[in-house]
Amino acid sequence: MKRLVLSSAVSLALLSGCGSQMVTSDAPATAQQAMQASVVKSPNDNRSYKVITLPNQLEVMLISDPTTEKSAASLSVGVGLLHDPMTQQGMAHYLEHMLFLGTENYPDTKGYSEFMTANGGAQNAYTWLDITNYMFSVNNDAVDEALARFSDFFKAPMLYPEYTEKEKSAVNAEWSMRREMDFFGQFKLARNLLGDHPANRFLIGNLESLGDKEGSNLHEETVAFYNQYYSANIMKVALLGNQSLAELEQLAVKHFSSIKNKEIAEPDVTATIDFAEVGGKRIHYVPNQDIKQLNLEFIIDDNSDQFAVKPNAFVSYLLGSEMPGTPAFVLKEQGLISSLNASADPTRYGNYGAFTVNLNLTDQGMQHREAITALLMQYIELIKTEGVDEKYFQEIRTSLANQFRFLEKSDEFGYVSNLAEAMQNRPAEMAIAAPFHYDAFDADAIRAVLDQLTPERLRIWYVSKQEPHDSELHYYNGKYKVVTISDEEQARWQQPSDLALHLPAVNRLLPENFDIVADTSRTTPEVVIEEPGLEIWHYPSQLFTDQPRGVLEIHINNTAALTSAKADVLLSIWRDLYSLQQSALMTEAGIAGMGVSLSTGTGLTLSLGGFTDKQPALLEQALASLKVDVNAQNFAQAIDRYVRALKNQSKGFAYSQAFGAYSKLLREGSFNTEKLIATAESLSEVDLQVFMNELMAANTLRVFAFGNYDQAALTNVAGELRAVFPSSRQVTDYQTARFWQPAAGTTLVWQQDIEAADVALVDVKVHPIPGAATKAQGRLLAAHFSNIVFDKLRTEEQLAYAVGGFSPGIDEYTGFGMFIQTPEKDVAAMQQRFEDFHAEYQQVLAEMSEAEFEQLKASTLVSLKEPAKNLREEVAPLLNDWYREKYSFDSKQQLIAAMEQVTLADLQSFYQATLLSDDAARINVQMRGTKFADKPFADLPQQTKVNDLQSFHQQMKKQ
Repeated sequence: MKRLVLSSAVSLALLSGCGSQMVTSDAPATAQQAMQASVVKSPNDNRSYKVITLPNQLEVMLISDPTTEKSAASLSVGVGLLHDPMTQQGMAHYLEHMLFLGTENYPDTKGYSEFMTANGGAQNAYTWLDITNYMFSVNNDAVDEALARFSDFFKAPMLYPEYTEKEKSAVNAEWSMRREMDFFGQFKLARNLLGDHPANRFLIGNLESLGDKEGSNLHEETVAFYNQYYSANIMKVALLGNQSLAELEQLAVKHFSSIKNKEIAEPDVTATIDFAEVGGKRIHYVPNQDIKQLNLEFIIDDNSDQFAVKPNAFVSYLLGSEMPGTPAFVLKEQGLISSLNASADPTRYGNYGAFTVNLNLTDQGMQHREAITALLMQYIELIKTEGVDEKYFQEIRTSLANQFRFLEKSDEFGYVSNLAEAMQNRPAEMAIAAPFHYDAFDADAIRAVLDQLTPERLRIWYVSKQEPHDSELHYYNGKYKVVTISDEEQARWQQPSDLALHLPAVNRLLPENFDIVADTSRTTPEVVIEEPGLEIWHYPSQLFTDQPRGVLEIHINNTAALTSAKADVLLSIWRDLYSLQQSALMTEAGIAGMGVSLSTGTGLTLSLGGFTDKQPALLEQALASLKVDVNAQNFAQAIDRYVRALKNQSKGFAYSQAFGAYSKLLREGSFNTEKLIATAESLSEVDLQVFMNELMAANTLRVFAFGNYDQAALTNVAGELRAVFPSSRQVTDYQTARFWQPAAGTTLVWQQDIEAADVALVDVKVHPIPGAATKAQGRLLAAHFSNIVFDKLRTEEQLAYAVGGFSPGIDEYTGFGMFIQTPEKDVAAMQQRFEDFHAEYQQVLAEMSEAEFEQLKASTLVSLKEPAKNLREEVAPLLNDWYREKYSFDSKQQLIAAMEQVTLADLQSFYQATLLSDDAARINVQMRGTKFADKPFADLPQQTKVNDLQSFHQQMKKQ
């Protein structure tokens, strides 16, 4: 199904369109044109590559990986949202949805998704300003038919007119989910203020922008858009499989060579921006969430063709540095900001980009926004005069070269998607290497960027709940006011600051030694150092023995936060202040190919990862400052961030809030938001100082080292820990948070009003028998169930954009259930639709044949047995077992063994014991949005409404 949670601001903006259907192609095999230049790949990459251009001018990258269990393909079209007709804004995105709904060779609207489900597949698509990208992954033995179905999207889609209203509703539901997100509102306003530039349009689409209107018929314009722009000569394909390059070439020729080449010019945007009208503005923006930001946005010319000399990266490196003397360091030291990030997007507005400096402010910083702006402008001048220095180029190039030398694999699905997009923007042979390739120090290119960081191209964003406003956005929730920055204010930027600024020092943590030192003869995780209160485990990678990297988890186990809201809050404040005070170290480590972070749970966990050469130095510094410096000012600022973050949760995606409440119900150690806020507001810096001393003096330390560590390195870890923790510390028993014990006839219900508009439900019933067998049954059934519920409730009934089925683990038990976020039904009505669907699916499952079941099972096993692609994937199941004290480290193997034994009768019995059972233990979460505030919640038989999490966890039976 569709990806519902995306991982960055840009990918949040990508409009994920489809997880549904489409068709095949029986294109005649024709010879491709001459092979192009060799693909530049990492020395660590053992895959084979070839780029060909088919006779229809469609460029294809072939990737042969004999070890892969999944084949994958992605096709990008060089047209996107900037090319929508103004009469049908959102059309490119709407068309992306429509392509999944059947083709001439495969006319069934749900045939594509059913095929993918049956063959261990995944499918998706996204639309952005100048690209529409479609992708899938599937079991190797199904790739030929998958390509036939997929390639037919681009030859003969049905574009059923009778599905117009349904897909409009799907697009509308997607917009409804995002209309309260501040990113989308601010991005819409940023484009609105560009005047007549093509970027000034509504991107996603909704029921208002898409539809028949005078002089414009939606279906006719959609067909015309497809016929005009979906041409082979502006398409790029990435195709990955376990076949040889020759075999992959045959598949490419077979399936893609008959896509029509309409010989169109690549769609382009050439409109100019009038900076006299657009630049020199301050935008006061009132967000939905309670945030306090200052953002400097410089509109720059598109320089994406300069990827080999990376002027944007060079300037971002200096402007975003956390080293002493830089703006980030100085402003944090003064208590004015909590974060600073500098970045460039050279195509944000099509033929123009944006160089941005984003700052999160403290209350004190809110009072000094003009002074902060002046400081940043002065630092830019410092970079212009002193910072265009080759030493920074050498540092950046070394960092990128190290990353590329040991580049790890990622999942096939995301990999081909990224390559198909990259091929639209740079030569195919550089599609992999371009982000890492830094060819030369080009001072002129760097100065060309710096010369555009001027007041004339600047838009300053003041973002907070307190901003003045005189206008409201259309399509998104946001209020704003735009004013011209006066000449007097700009003149004040030139006045000397009381704060001394310096360019960053040289990075001290770049690795120099890449030797493999781990004892690779160790075949199971073992305790290598054990003493009272300290246990260190080690396990070398079994799959990536040539990687000079490692993952180090240092868990400081303390259970105070499981029962105390005060301890829970103080752990979060500790983590916040640690991250703030160690941001310079974290940034330096990141540049050097390492990472360090502090997380909370049953105590604290300090995590290090990356190249192991300089990890001892990183660990020493990270531990030396584990106890943070706290005073009244920084404590109050941390509390402010904490409270605002809690309150902002009510403005997030409704389904995300529902899953958050679901997780809190099931496991001890959670507290009501109101309780946490009240507790936080009652605390002082003294409380944190006392708490830190108490936790450091009473705990048990457990370390899991995975990867390239030898005994000397682990002995050093032990020594560093002994030096930091008191020799007289009390050793406590190791304990993890315990889960709710499901009991027959028990129904837990959480009901909550939220500030988002939509309704969200999570409804799960629990199988009464714990163990691997039921986990396997649930996982297998969910693969089939999810496709059916998506097709019915999303594609056919258009109730939601986010909808699906899942089989969650509840420690040793297995649940089975549904989730949805809907703008169409109130809570009670949606819950009733869930109940009705339970019975409908029973009939579908009863009609499943043995052959269909065996195919589903085989496909699921392929996914389960798929080897890890990188170190993080390899260590993840081991860490999960380690934290749960499952020292056989075979939970995944147990699941595979259980899956191999599952029968169709087991699936039917599992479903009967969960969603069809009135007696099954149940967890039901209901989030009621503002649109349905006057409608009732849903009452369930034998329900126990949970209102106070702490009280519930104190009395609940635990596993």
